Amino acid sequence: MFYATAGGDPIHKAGLKTGLLLFVVALAMSALVARLVWLQIIQNNFYKARALENSTRVTFLRAPRGIIYDRHGNMLATNKQTLSMVAIPLQIEDVDTLARRLARILNADEKELKDKLAKAQISDSVLPVVIEHDLDVSTVSKFYDQKLFLPAIDILPDISRNYPQGELFCHMLGYCGEITEYQLKKHPERRMGDIFGQDGIERLYDTQLRGIDGEQRVRVNASGLTFSKGTAKPVVTKEAQPGLPLVLSVDSDLQQAAAEALGARHGAVCACDPKTGEILCMVSNPKFDPNCFTRRITPDVWKKLNAADHPLFNRALSGFPPGSIWKAITLLAALEYKAVKPDTKLHVSGGIALGNFFFHDWTATSGLFDLVKCLAWSRDSAFYQMALKMTPEMIREWGLKFGAGRPTGVELPNERSGLVPDSKWKERVYHEKWYPGNTLHMSIGQTFLQVTPMQALRIYAGLGTKGRIPDLHFAIKIGDRQIPPPKPEVLKINPQYMDVVSNGLKAVVASGTGGATRLGNVEVAGKTGSAEAPPAGSRTHAWFCCYAPADNPRIAICAFVEHGGHGGSTAAPIARVVLEKFFGKTAPAEAKAPKAKPKSTKTKSRT
Repeated sequence: MFYATAGGDPIHKAGLKTGLLLFVVALAMSALVARLVWLQIIQNNFYKARALENSTRVTFLRAPRGIIYDRHGNMLATNKQTLSMVAIPLQIEDVDTLARRLARILNADEKELKDKLAKAQISDSVLPVVIEHDLDVSTVSKFYDQKLFLPAIDILPDISRNYPQGELFCHMLGYCGEITEYQLKKHPERRMGDIFGQDGIERLYDTQLRGIDGEQRVRVNASGLTFSKGTAKPVVTKEAQPGLPLVLSVDSDLQQAAAEALGARHGAVCACDPKTGEILCMVSNPKFDPNCFTRRITPDVWKKLNAADHPLFNRALSGFPPGSIWKAITLLAALEYKAVKPDTKLHVSGGIALGNFFFHDWTATSGLFDLVKCLAWSRDSAFYQMALKMTPEMIREWGLKFGAGRPTGVELPNERSGLVPDSKWKERVYHEKWYPGNTLHMSIGQTFLQVTPMQALRIYAGLGTKGRIPDLHFAIKIGDRQIPPPKPEVLKINPQYMDVVSNGLKAVVASGTGGATRLGNVEVAGKTGSAEAPPAGSRTHAWFCCYAPADNPRIAICAFVEHGGHGGSTAAPIARVVLEKFFGKTAPAEAKAPKAKPKSTKTKSRT
């Protein structure tokens, strides 16, 4: 007999409880299985990537910058293995503390480091950001002593630019340095800490030279330090593409000879192939070592770079009064405008009077000179007489035709245009008319006239080729692509007039003021110049421009010495050294520049 209780059937209750428990267990097991399926199968790739992120780090694989060679295959710019200090953007937290500690290790400005770290922090870049390039052993040692207190900072292998010949090619090659904020805005594909060509050939051909950086994963420990290559080989996820090699037209031996001949004097020496415009050498003095830009500039180095003698200033591309090297242009203009005829003879003396002024010649020797002899002995009084029959526009026209007052074509930034004035220019700048005396000064390359040594080189290359004006250039090959020389500008010149100028330039060396460059069996044609320049009372600038062989030139040269004195005794011997190197000959012992002792005056040109 069964009896029902108020609480229900005990067996039934037990069954319900057991069933509920089994349901809960089954539900829990289902949830666990579902979670395991979610984690192990569905989200496998995600968590695998997270685990990879915790144990490895993406870092850059620096692309080697393209090597720069001279025309004979000598390396002018290459690369070296270095160490760089980097910051991991996603791990940067306390910028102030980090900057303060790094400033002590790097001996750097704390505010500058703080700015770098702050910019890296907000960049959200996966790749490390370079804080300091080209670390020395001492800095690396200090870093590892303090690594525990430098979260988000590491040291990684890197590549830096290297200039094996030091300062020899500095103004030509320029240098590389860390990319600036302005450059980052113009090149958004680049990133903080990148290396960028900042001057010279490195800047003009940066896109071709820099290549494309790769990426790799390296294993890191719990402290975020990378393992050594010996314990864990990096996994390359993106191959680096090296920059293109660049071959320049320059000759290292000729460059060295020009630099040694110039010595410690301030000035420039440049040479080219007159037919192609290929630059064979370009030296500017004082110089600087471009290797100092591969790392942060210290105050001592900064002081040297900004010294009073301006070593960063490229004198080969800067304007100076040309003095008597300009007389070849004046003579050609006078012939073309019929101010003189090819057989004209002029009476030369100690100078000429014009109004209340007397314009001195560099020597008082008097006589009747033909045009060839006037140029050979650089007689100012002869060119004054030509100038009295011309306007400044006439002289300017032929100066511009031969390349004065305009770019030479050379692939370097900051080339000055020089100045070939006329009456409109003086009215615009000085608000006064052009006087006949200004034309006299212009005829001998003085006062307002400004020509760069590279422009002077181009002018004499054009004179040597009888009116074929080349575009000067350095690059002759990029990668596998040969770069053809630009076509020269061809001038229409009366051959008879050109012969007068050419014979005069030959006579300068054979019997005139440029005797220091007579060179055995190679006939040289050229012109000396000694140009007065500020400050008042200082020595003249010394010039010598030439080409050789005179009738079929293979080389043109311009030698310029700032405040060097007489062109014949200072600049011409420099050009002779370059000629000797180029032709492999020695100048005859008896070849000497004529001695002259001109009086000091502001209204004359010295040879």
